[in-house]
Amino acid sequence: MTKTLSARSSRALTVCSLLVIIASIPALGFELYDALSGVPAATAGIAVGASCLSALVGLVFLAVVARGGPSFLSWIAAFAWGTGGALIMAGFGNDYVDGVVEASALRSETVYFVTSVVTGPVVEESVKGIGVLILVLAARAVLERPSQGAVLGALVGLGFAWGEDIGYYVAALKDGMSGLWESFLARALLGAFGHAIFTGVFGFALCWAILRAKNVFVGIAAGLGGFAGAVLLHAQANGVGFLAPEDSWNLTYGSIEIPVFIVSVALLVWGLRRRRATLEA
Repeated sequence: MTKTLSARSSRALTVCSLLVIIASIPALGFELYDALSGVPAATAGIAVGASCLSALVGLVFLAVVARGGPSFLSWIAAFAWGTGGALIMAGFGNDYVDGVVEASALRSETVYFVTSVVTGPVVEESVKGIGVLILVLAARAVLERPSQGAVLGALVGLGFAWGEDIGYYVAALKDGMSGLWESFLARALLGAFGHAIFTGVFGFALCWAILRAKNVFVGIAAGLGGFAGAVLLHAQANGVGFLAPEDSWNLTYGSIEIPVFIVSVALLVWGLRRRRATLEA
């Protein structure tokens, strides 16, 4: 009976992962066409290569510490959702919300701040979270520890950053390689996998709710708390970048975001190793 349930759970996760991948492919194609249309081949290649470099580092790290659970296909689906479904939904969502805010009586500086620090994080974490929610629910019977949910969330965030960064790097290359380096420094090094961290918090909370919550109310509260945490982390990162003094922007931004990255990595590794050690004992 247990084997039958396990087999059904695995099939459900496989089917769900395939559906997410299939749904994400057209969106990914549209995003790439939109970002690279009319761009010289050399510029497109450099931008895609720079974006792939940071994504590859994140993927290798997760592969080493998480060992592929709950399934390799779910990893592909999570990354694909970030690059495709989440990115295109965020684009349309941000455009609509930005238009509403811009039509208000707010000053232009206030509009920029609100869309960067308030509405942007809410929209982007919402659409990224849809994929995390789908995959975590599909994998609920085969999940063993909350940190696996964090990994799925981080994969969605990595995919989202990969697709988003291509557009930023294409724009930065208008100022040559120095422009690319400045953008890469801010997004890939000082930003230190921010999208993966934000959405990873939500994934952890969802998985904790499924595996640890004593009742449905505690589970809902945990999920909402995780979403709020993801939005707040996203908002603070955008806020620091927005408010940091121009003459010390890199120092200010990096001094806050790099420690956030280090703590997040430490907690993820601890969560995965702790559960593994308990099982081996």
